[in-house]
Amino acid sequence: MKIGVFDGAISFAGGEIKPHMDRARFLDSAIGRMAQERLVNDNWFHYHINPEDGIAGTVLYRGDSIDRIFLTMRLPSDNLKEWSVEHELERKAIHDIWLREELGQPPYAFSWGTVTSDYDARGGSSEIIVVYER
Repeated sequence: MKIGVFDGAISFAGGEIKPHMDRARFLDSAIGRMAQERLVNDNWFHYHINPEDGIAGTVLYRGDSIDRIFLTMRLPSDNLKEWSVEHELERKAIHDIWLREELGQPPYAFSWGTVTSDYDARGGSSEIIVVYER
């Protein structure tokens, strides 16, 4: 996985997602053809993706415009199906290290949007969140 600092495109082994990719183009892409629609709520569309080994995510569209992408790096403990706060904090630490190696020191604010690493205690998950500006 690679995040383009100049244009916000995210490249995976299985293809690429670009910030100005409308929903039809996304669904026609290599990643989009394998995506599973998980939720449609009013004008919001959620697509679950597995763009490469070790990476899972959700792509959110508001209407035909991409809004944000949530990405999660898998851990060996995921195979045990035993969730714990410690495992999620370990995942967040891995996300943080990867982002520093990929993008430098935070904050990660670009002309096209922002990238953050977050642990949501209420939701019980750690994710890399890419938000595109409109």
